[in-house]
Amino acid sequence: MRNSKAKGFTLIELIVVIAIIGILAAILVPSMLGYVRNARISTANSNAKQVHTAMSSALTQLGIANYDLSAGTNGYKDVGPITINTAGTEISAGTWNSVTTPPTATKTDLISYLGENYTGFGHCYYNSGTYSVSVCLWASTQAALDTGKGHITLVATTGVTNNCGEEIQKSDAKNGNIWGVYPQGVDATGGST
Repeated sequence: MRNSKAKGFTLIELIVVIAIIGILAAILVPSMLGYVRNARISTANSNAKQVHTAMSSALTQLGIANYDLSAGTNGYKDVGPITINTAGTEISAGTWNSVTTPPTATKTDLISYLGENYTGFGHCYYNSGTYSVSVCLWASTQAALDTGKGHITLVATTGVTNNCGEEIQKSDAKNGNIWGVYPQGVDATGGST
């Protein structure tokens, strides 16, 4: 004989539980996406710091080797784009701005500092008078790197205006352009990051 008092959930109870789960998911998913985006920006900033350190070391080596990267004037210049091959076998130092006899990619030995598995695109700005790197950018794609470069103004002899702040990075990331910068700059709104 069948027990007429079988226990279980009613259809209404199941619908209420599913509705509650749906509401919670609608609230949590957007905030979780923000955390993922912020984590990607943080990783990109870390990669930019590694490129900054590598380029600083390479500039020191080039200075010891008597490369004249000033092109006759002491000012701020840029080197880039730094293309780091996905195979890890070649790192191109790109174009040295205003330098008549630029060092080759072999002379700018970034792979020794970054490692053979390091990939991405970078762009550095340096003070040719002190052989020091002012700002470095990194991105996994050239398009994202170009977006980041759009927030930097290079003025020879006076320096680099770095508007690559956290709010600008987040705004660009919402449009799919995740890039990193080291050191952080000042947002266009004037807020320091």
